[in-house]
Amino acid sequence: MENKLLADYEQQFGVTSAEITSKISRLGHIASNDRNDYIKEIERNLDEVHDLLEQMDLSVKESDVSVRAKLHNRVASYRAELHRLAKEFARAKCTVNIDLCILHKDDNNFAESEDVTSEQKQRLLYTSERLNQSGIQLDNTYRIAVETEEIGSQILTDLNRQRETMHNSFNRLRDANADLGRSTRMINAIIVRSRQHKIILFGVMAAFCFLLIFAFYRSFL
Repeated sequence: MENKLLADYEQQFGVTSAEITSKISRLGHIASNDRNDYIKEIERNLDEVHDLLEQMDLSVKESDVSVRAKLHNRVASYRAELHRLAKEFARAKCTVNIDLCILHKDDNNFAESEDVTSEQKQRLLYTSERLNQSGIQLDNTYRIAVETEEIGSQILTDLNRQRETMHNSFNRLRDANADLGRSTRMINAIIVRSRQHKIILFGVMAAFCFLLIFAFYRSFL
């Protein structure tokens, strides 16, 4: 069920990311009075993609442990694609701002405006790069957490298997101890009976000897 849900999210991601790429490529050709609304529309699309990635993460966490690492790598590639789109969008916005400065600033203020816009562009690029690095670090941290969870699950499985083996060994030992107890009781019973038989045999032999002596004695009278 989680794989089917993840496939739906991936399809939505592909459609929306393609739409974002197309809109970014057309940003420089949008009329200035419509540009702000167009930029906000792209930002909404980026937010939608971000929400899709969060839904993918939840779907991966609920999936089977055996395929969780593979699914996480796929989601990590989508997150890298989102960072690339955000960086491309930031560059496009900076380019648009520089063009607006050229259209609306006079020659005396152009150099200063260009320097400020260039500085803003560098800040945006630096911030985007930091976000990209942070996203990569988060992906690595999550991947390590998933691998650790898989190792922990395997250890728990091995411990359960060993506990079951020890339990079976204990049951066999208990059965062997019970059999040994029964054998000991049987041997003791055999020994007691053997002693009883010896006493009876000695009694019979003593009585026979007494009768023999008595008969011999009477024969001389």
